[in-house]
Amino acid sequence: MTENKEEKHMPDPWSRVTGGLILILLGILFLLVTMDILSWGIWWAYFLCGLGVIFILEAALRSGSPEFRQHLTGRLIAGVILMFIGGSFIFGVTNWWPFILIGVGVALVISTLWTQKKPKE
Repeated sequence: MTENKEEKHMPDPWSRVTGGLILILLGILFLLVTMDILSWGIWWAYFLCGLGVIFILEAALRSGSPEFRQHLTGRLIAGVILMFIGGSFIFGVTNWWPFILIGVGVALVISTLWTQKKPKE
């Protein structure tokens, strides 16, 4: 009975990768702040953009492994929203509209790749 329980609950490797990428992002941003490349007043906008990219990357990686392919849409939507919010503060609200085109294009590519790799039921 313990083998069956272990088979049902497989550890999720992608959550560890996501956590590691978030720590790397924070480390890079804090390094850039201490080197006076970024200011303390705007680092959080770069963090939101980076977090959005990480969520989108995680969704893309999860789409390749059928056993961990749950909740992709939520990660994609969260990633795009975070990128737009951060980008609007970095580039200014009037200059960030091209990111909408980029975000829609990325979503189309990822959704196409995901539907092609989706196992037939």
